[in-house]
Amino acid sequence: MFISNTSITDLSAAMNTVWEIHASVNQPIIALPDKSPEPTWAYVIAIKKEKKMQVYIYLFREQSREGVFYTNEGGDTELINAKAVFNEALDFTGSMGFIMERVELGDTDEQREAAIKTIPAFLADLKEYKPPASGDELVLETVYDEPPAEHADGAGTDELVKRKGGKQWLARVLSLF
Repeated sequence: MFISNTSITDLSAAMNTVWEIHASVNQPIIALPDKSPEPTWAYVIAIKKEKKMQVYIYLFREQSREGVFYTNEGGDTELINAKAVFNEALDFTGSMGFIMERVELGDTDEQREAAIKTIPAFLADLKEYKPPASGDELVLETVYDEPPAEHADGAGTDELVKRKGGKQWLARVLSLF
């Protein structure tokens, strides 16, 4: 079970120990305790600590620039149980209406650091947070590509989604309608 943990303000000190991150591709309207409802992003973050793992859920309210951490009630977990706890965190966020997708951290240290720095849970000052898509203008010409003639039946759509940026791109496109 995951419980709110107000003692944690950010994970900036743990950037180089990240094991896995999942981020929401949608923003359901969530009412956190003592807060008004607001569109919210969710992140599930696993941090390796020596021979144990800590799984965090981070809910970020972009408009009010507020975030709240949830941690596993049992604290750090043994590595053998880490995947089960991580899946429990994904179930927890799913029960609130979040659609979660694995964040590709890249192959190099530079790619990994760049990906992690886009996640507000790793920022000490949330005023510095800039959403990856903020200010981007979506041109409808680029939203839809005709499938090649050999794929007129729609085959190849998965490749188009991957080429355009994955499920997050698709969720942004669908949210326009």
